[in-house]
Amino acid sequence: MKGKRKRKNDSYDDEGDAVDVSPKNRSPKKKAKKGGDETCDAVMKEKRPRRFRAYAPQSYLEIKERALSQRLTVMGRERCGTTEVPEEKVLVAGSTGNLYTVHIGKVPDCDCPYAKKGNQCKHIIYVFLRVLKAPEHVGYQLALLSSELQDLFKTSPPIPSADAEADSSDGNRKPIEGECPICYMEFEKGEAIAYCKAACGNNVHQDCMNSWITVSRGKATCPYCRSNWVREAFSGNSKELLTGTVNEEGYVNVASQLGLSGERDYSTYHQPWVRSQRGYGYRH
Repeated sequence: MKGKRKRKNDSYDDEGDAVDVSPKNRSPKKKAKKGGDETCDAVMKEKRPRRFRAYAPQSYLEIKERALSQRLTVMGRERCGTTEVPEEKVLVAGSTGNLYTVHIGKVPDCDCPYAKKGNQCKHIIYVFLRVLKAPEHVGYQLALLSSELQDLFKTSPPIPSADAEADSSDGNRKPIEGECPICYMEFEKGEAIAYCKAACGNNVHQDCMNSWITVSRGKATCPYCRSNWVREAFSGNSKELLTGTVNEEGYVNVASQLGLSGERDYSTYHQPWVRSQRGYGYRH
């Protein structure tokens, strides 16, 4: 009786990474291609720096919940990289007021303590989903291909200051619609909303604008057109701002300027992790 042929069995680990659990089959050797063909194939078959995730793992879903429910504030964006491999750096104020830099590239990273350990942190997920409007299947990847970065930045919202110059001569207020350029949340009825009276007329949440002015080292400029901002309701402490406050972790912390307590809300955290991290006084 002939033995049954074993089928290749693909499985997935707990992190959603594709894993081949079947014995490796020998493949016939292919003839070496000439130099030009090899270069072409190398471009077409770009290798992902980290394994592809076929679905969103539970670890991602837990952090995503914190990323989209906690108060995070974008303090600056900078497009960098090249045309072939576009990248972006985003300065984010975390929920405890620490300022972190998120770098979206082939291997997205953040300089917060959690990301430095090799984890995908809430700041990275926030930038992916809230700021760049990335589709979900991109948000849970740990590494991207050049083509994925190109597609991401083709459809992502532009950096506000890059598109506002054309309207800078119009002092009329724009309709209150769309998103705030600082928190990337929709404008809602009843919210305090300021606008650029000096030039472009674009709208911004009053609280977000106060935060923007505070962490911009006293340079009150419009997030869109960079014209001088007419400050009427701002009451931030510019003296504290100019000196800056670096905490024991080595991060600039702007909790007091943003009206944050500086204490973490542990209600959405996995409890064993909470107990371990509280022993180190870690702020995320």
